[in-house]
Amino acid sequence: MNKIVSFAVLLLGLAPIAAAEAPDPMAEGLKDVERFHVLLERIQYEQSSLRSLEAQFTLVQESEMLESSEELAGQLLFSAPEQIRWEYLQPKPLSVVINGDEMLTWYKDLGRAETMRVGRYSDRILRYFNATNSLESLLEYFEARVRILGGEEGTHRIQLLPKYKRIAKRITSIVLWIHPETYLPARVRIEAADGGVSDYRFQEMKVNVEIPDGSFDLTLPEDVEIHAVDLSSAAK
Repeated sequence: MNKIVSFAVLLLGLAPIAAAEAPDPMAEGLKDVERFHVLLERIQYEQSSLRSLEAQFTLVQESEMLESSEELAGQLLFSAPEQIRWEYLQPKPLSVVINGDEMLTWYKDLGRAETMRVGRYSDRILRYFNATNSLESLLEYFEARVRILGGEEGTHRIQLLPKYKRIAKRITSIVLWIHPETYLPARVRIEAADGGVSDYRFQEMKVNVEIPDGSFDLTLPEDVEIHAVDLSSAAK
């Protein structure tokens, strides 16, 4: 499965909540369990107002197929409700654009592109960004371990461990580092049961900024070879 799709499928997203003001997980007097639930509410609160996002990212991948870890870097753009663009700049140029249930991947160094109808995978990708699904559904399958303002640069750390063997056969751990100001993921680390690791880090994150027109248009040169792939049946 395309690594962009597999990453987003695992992160099911956060639902909007009705709140007059932003919940404060650092409020005095909260017990540990209460503080965790308030943290989730605050993440949901911020996610519900997310209209656009721009960020730089790095992705470090480890697997048995690689002699050493591989690092990729690029830019992420999102515009609600259904547009996403991953622009990989290093080490090889690669563009991935998602519009609704269609995804276009352009391997620039190979002169080749793939179009996919990603079906329900697209729904799950977009749920992560536009907050149309609840984190509670993820917690039905994973046990959460939380450290408030711990770890890297004071970020809140949420580790998700599978409750069931059928989940553990694919994923051993998902760790999210939540930025204490934006309450969006600053880092996401996914550890697969086969030993593979995908570690995303987001920097220079800009929330609800104006995304220029045409940012999600991908015009391919005439000599690019295009292949069509259908994932809809696999998602059912």
